[in-house]
Amino acid sequence: MRATLLVFLTCLLMPAVAFGQWQFESVFPPDEEAQYRDAHGIAVDPDGKVWVQYLPATDSVEVAELDDAWQPVSTVHVFNSDGSPADISPIKFVEVGGETDTLGGHLYDAAGTPTWFTHAGTGLRSDHEGNIIVTVDGSPGTEVESAIVYKLDYETGEGLNKATYPARSPVAPGIDGNGNIYLADVFAGGPIHILDQDFNSLGNAIDATVGFSRGFEVSEDGNTIYWAGYTNSAVVAYQRPDEFSPYDSLGVIIPGMDSESMARQPETGYLWVSAGSPNDMPNDYEGVETNWQVQTWYAFDPADFEVDTVPTPLDSLTWQIGDGASEETDGRPRGIAFSPDGETAYVIQFNQGAPSVEVFSGSIANAIEVVDAELPGRITLEQNYPNPFNPTTSIEFAVSESGPVSLRLFDSLGRQVATLYEGVTTPGTYSMSFDGTDLSSGMYVYVLEAGGERITRSMILAK
Repeated sequence: MRATLLVFLTCLLMPAVAFGQWQFESVFPPDEEAQYRDAHGIAVDPDGKVWVQYLPATDSVEVAELDDAWQPVSTVHVFNSDGSPADISPIKFVEVGGETDTLGGHLYDAAGTPTWFTHAGTGLRSDHEGNIIVTVDGSPGTEVESAIVYKLDYETGEGLNKATYPARSPVAPGIDGNGNIYLADVFAGGPIHILDQDFNSLGNAIDATVGFSRGFEVSEDGNTIYWAGYTNSAVVAYQRPDEFSPYDSLGVIIPGMDSESMARQPETGYLWVSAGSPNDMPNDYEGVETNWQVQTWYAFDPADFEVDTVPTPLDSLTWQIGDGASEETDGRPRGIAFSPDGETAYVIQFNQGAPSVEVFSGSIANAIEVVDAELPGRITLEQNYPNPFNPTTSIEFAVSESGPVSLRLFDSLGRQVATLYEGVTTPGTYSMSFDGTDLSSGMYVYVLEAGGERITRSMILAK
């Protein structure tokens, strides 16, 4: 595979981006007795249940071969969307092919001597059918020296498949739209291995990765791999023209990020990427000036990625300290997952303390897009187009300084009927689409408030 040499003759500045689409809701789960530290995997199934995996042991099992002593195990916890434990939680045992495994532990060493080893949970991902892919590390010096990957039925928690693969410490897997599973190692130089949905090996996608990684993602069609080698201070893309061709390195597509987690957002198809942590600070890619924030995930349209270019993020959310969360500040953004409708985000941090899961809400329907990153001379609000409209219309506005922005809709009696946008933006020109399906025909007033100014325009919904 060829390597792409990056040559930056000038510093690239991160363009304008709208922040604040996502609002912090709460820590998760709300019950303190159900919270643990060091979350390491997060997934959401089609029923909206939230699957959380922690690196350390969170439970124990009684082991007959060790005189019925209780031994620690890492488990997978499953919560309903309100944070209450699901009926199948916690999952400690997995039966596959008539054999039962302790999900977070292993008994025998390589010589067959009963000696307990605790397996660390290392990653979760829901597949194309909603079932949950679980990775755990093996135990060096035992008969389970390779990493282990399981597929669990999202409705029952029962084991569907199991395989081992060459990895000292596996990372959260990537999964394409056909259910192929992409598996990799934390340590630099390891391969990215592919299993099909039935856990048959398809060989290596990449023979040797670059940089240490904790998570990566693949495109829906499986033809692009987004590699989050956080020690590279950049996200690298590998691509192939079709499923029959080998992958080739495109080079750096997001400079300055020490990313440890990624996920595709349902409905939008955006790729959400964590930027870095106090342990691995972002904005350290040589020759490129960026301003990514720690403990923050950014959303990108994959179609906008260009090699050797700082991409424009479309949205972001940032881990919240306080409001019931741990006061520690060295957490590492280790995972992100979305509800089936894409409008609730669950994020996790390792090295955070408990709780290590937070919930954010957002609105895909009212998302705004960057139209022009050039610095506007003043705040403006354009006439919506088309007008009159039925049922959708577009609204464009510009702000000349960073700060809070709100765009609200009122009926002819002055009653607020919708918040079209509320958040913080950097200077630039933005556009959003509004759907008036749920409103009656008539005249409405939309009001922009930004930079201490208030601008008002009217629109007509004609059904």
